[in-house]
Amino acid sequence: MTLPRSAQLAACFGFLLAATITASSAADPAPKWDPARTTPPEDLAELKALQATVNNVVDKCKPATVAVLYGASAGSGVIVSADGLVLTAAHVIRDYEAPKKGSLEGRAKPFVAGESVTIMLHDGKKVKAKTLGINEGMDSGMVQITEKGPKDGKWPFLPVAKSGSLPKGLWVVSLGHPNGPKDGRPPVARLGRLQGNTKSVLRTDCTLVGGDSGGPLFDLNGHVIGIHSRIGLPISQNLHVQADQFKNDWDKLVAGEWVDKPATAKTGGAYIGVVFPDEEEDDAWLKDVEEDAPAAKAGLKSGDTITKFNDTSVKTVKAFRKLMESAKPGDKVKLTVRRGTVVMALTVTLTKRA
Repeated sequence: MTLPRSAQLAACFGFLLAATITASSAADPAPKWDPARTTPPEDLAELKALQATVNNVVDKCKPATVAVLYGASAGSGVIVSADGLVLTAAHVIRDYEAPKKGSLEGRAKPFVAGESVTIMLHDGKKVKAKTLGINEGMDSGMVQITEKGPKDGKWPFLPVAKSGSLPKGLWVVSLGHPNGPKDGRPPVARLGRLQGNTKSVLRTDCTLVGGDSGGPLFDLNGHVIGIHSRIGLPISQNLHVQADQFKNDWDKLVAGEWVDKPATAKTGGAYIGVVFPDEEEDDAWLKDVEEDAPAAKAGLKSGDTITKFNDTSVKTVKAFRKLMESAKPGDKVKLTVRRGTVVMALTVTLTKRA
């Protein structure tokens, strides 16, 4: 059968148009999303480029994203070394007292390294692990998988990136196990942007709920830039421990240390029962005062700043710790304390740690 001449011309034109479109597409490939970009997509092509990048990040990062099961609690974490080192939040691997009447949560018990942890992998398999160290003030914690990895004894892992200079507006991906891990459900991904960046935390609008704590926050290169710490109100304003803070404490956490263990300790054998900020050169202000400790009985409160130890001026946390080294259980120490605009003198009777 012979086609009419008009049909032949139409067929030829269609072929040439298709060839032209194909050649144009080859010459002008679909746009790619810049992982460092801080602005929204401006058209459908850019939206698809962002979507493709996010999908790649999720596919890359899921195998190293885990659930952390400790006691009756369930959080999240991320494997960051071939030998199975897992980053998580400190509060995920802490033991807590039963809450008192009217309280939602009991006080944290003293931290102990080497406690048993169960890690659930992205495919639902469970492996054994143990607690390493924590920095309670930063809410950073480490866990070590104690079994061999699936590939030549190694575990899939993701690199930890620098986080201190990340710009506001950066697109980020959150992975975790909202409301705890579910059978047959891999880690859940949420897309968001960086809303703020301080010395110790990142703030994003990635939606988080209970169970996500300790899970990883990624840039669009698939690098770990933070660990989920605190859920805000609303739940789209959340805080993540900066990756840089883990790096600062890395060796101590790996060694199983309680990095910011309260200066309650047997410093010179004497116990006072206060928690200072992490930076040794900061003012000696109190992040917390332990319940029923000597400091609490003397009237010290969270937020107070110690300015004198007896007659010696105290300008830093380091200076206070140094003075405590020579103190003994039973000593009565007069502390000059600033509380807001009020300055007061309080006498603390030091004891031995129970």
